[in-house]
Amino acid sequence: MNFLAEKIEARAPAFILLIGVYFVVNLLTRLSLPNALEIDEAAQILMSQWYALGYDSQPPLYNWVQHLVIDGIGQSLFALSLVKNLFLFLSYVLYYLAARQLLASRSLAAAAALGLLTIPEIGWLAQRDLTHSNASLLAACLFLYGLSRTLQRPSMASYLVTGIAIGIGLMSKYNFSILCFCACLAVVIDPLYRQRIFDRRILITATVALVIILPHGLWLAQNFDIAFQDTAAKLAADAQRGTVSQIGAGLAELVVTIASYCALTLVVYAAVLDGPLRSLPRAGNSKTRLIEIMFAILVVLLLCMVLFAGTAQLKVRWVSPVLFILPLYLCLKIEAAGIDGRHFLKRLLPVILVLMVLIPASLVVRIVAAGPMGTHPKLTVPYQGFVEEIVRKPEIDPALVIAGDALMAGNLRMQMPGIAVDTQSYPLHSPAFSWSAQNPILMVWRANEETGAIPPGLLSRLEQRIGSVPPLEPEVIALPYLYGDDGDGFRFGYAWVRKP
Repeated sequence: MNFLAEKIEARAPAFILLIGVYFVVNLLTRLSLPNALEIDEAAQILMSQWYALGYDSQPPLYNWVQHLVIDGIGQSLFALSLVKNLFLFLSYVLYYLAARQLLASRSLAAAAALGLLTIPEIGWLAQRDLTHSNASLLAACLFLYGLSRTLQRPSMASYLVTGIAIGIGLMSKYNFSILCFCACLAVVIDPLYRQRIFDRRILITATVALVIILPHGLWLAQNFDIAFQDTAAKLAADAQRGTVSQIGAGLAELVVTIASYCALTLVVYAAVLDGPLRSLPRAGNSKTRLIEIMFAILVVLLLCMVLFAGTAQLKVRWVSPVLFILPLYLCLKIEAAGIDGRHFLKRLLPVILVLMVLIPASLVVRIVAAGPMGTHPKLTVPYQGFVEEIVRKPEIDPALVIAGDALMAGNLRMQMPGIAVDTQSYPLHSPAFSWSAQNPILMVWRANEETGAIPPGLLSRLEQRIGSVPPLEPEVIALPYLYGDDGDGFRFGYAWVRKP
């Protein structure tokens, strides 16, 4: 560990190489798993059928990048995993560069960036099945870099980078605005940095950000109901709790969410810190004070959401845009306390290397041990077996596949590249198809144990596509889960729609 820590302290490329190797391992790990897809992966494959200024309740930046990669190298697990791990790799590098702006010690800058692995949302969930959140993380790390440059050594370039970060952040996830709000207000509150906001060069930041988000913003103005339908539904569900229970649930959720997000990082840093912990709370400087103001603003904002907006479901996505700074904040406190950064990194590295092994290993174990554990992860659903049995064995070439939901739609397109796939989940898109006697339409849904009847929503979507619906003969086929126990099976309902 001493050798690796010394290399990282002496040369920044050593840190970049370490992170690069780690994400290559994660890419290879995903390729070793079944080619069934998680929810976000399936959405990317489904939406790679078309370019649009907006798709659903998430901004389109990640979709565009994924679509471009698929256009370039083809539809595959490799294309999905490449984009995900490239976004994450660049996030860690940018976080390290931002830390280098604020910390004198390269060792502590590396410790801050490696500390992202201790945040479950970033270290583990980002690998399992996150897409837009990974793009938002990249933008947040770029924003952190641009902001640190602007606060320390303001220039036209630093204001420009900050504007680019804001633009791509808002094009990645709408909750990126929380980071912008907390950072801007914190800078205004802090008298040492307040002048950076009132610098004329801030117009560069605003202009660049506006140019980036304007095309999607125009789409958003026309499709506001689609973009915020999930948020509206959750707020409506919260409102039914009643005011007292709603506030109580929201406050409890706030505490649990913040604690679960920060706990592992705090435990790891405290465990490897060689020295009294009581020295850290008293240590600080202008940089730690600014971050503390940002944290305080975040908490006040979330409290207002609970008390006045009726929010009772405060999930990780509300705290992640700001609390991802936690590892950097702790390293700033460590440096302010006069603790040797190189020694801290040497003690932290064994924990990080263990996490670098455990994270990809856990992704494999949760699939291959699904049977003994009695679970059925999404990657174990036998979509490939269904397509081989129902489509390829009889050599039928569907003109269109209409699936029961976006998860199934994306998975079926993954197994049948080039076939138009439709679903009621994305009403704005209706893929073109050529229906004929030789090329029927295939409807697929998850059949329950009692009946294999076609879901009404699926019939409605079919009617929208072809008009009058001919008589249909729904069938059910049960196929064993991948890595499942004997007797475990997934029931596919399906029906061929043949042209009269």
